[in-house]
Amino acid sequence: MNTRRAFLVAMIFLAYLLQPTAVAQQYTVTRVVVIAKQKTYTGPCPTTIEFLGTIFISRPARVEYRWERSDGTAGSREFVDIRSAGKGVTTTWRVGTPRRVFSGWEKLRVLSPNAISSNTAAFQIKCN
Repeated sequence: MNTRRAFLVAMIFLAYLLQPTAVAQQYTVTRVVVIAKQKTYTGPCPTTIEFLGTIFISRPARVEYRWERSDGTAGSREFVDIRSAGKGVTTTWRVGTPRRVFSGWEKLRVLSPNAISSNTAAFQIKCN
């Protein structure tokens, strides 16, 4: 009986120690927002569209993320150390063919410390 009781006490204690870490990591990145700096463009092509993202956190963290595009392309994994409430990240997409209209989007996918995705930042270009 004492062995069983000691085992149960040890398991409860271990669960207690592990729980706060799991809960805190689960909510480190709280929100991710992206905008296309120029939502519409008319002019010569190809052109470059810039995307501005902000990663918001509940506690300091090293965040792993990547950009994803409407054409199916996923960027390489990148890292950023965030020590305050949030931090901005950017990317660009060179796109467009003369005399064509093109619509697309990019979004920011956080991979760690927890998985979360941004909105899609849409844009449209009309090439001369």
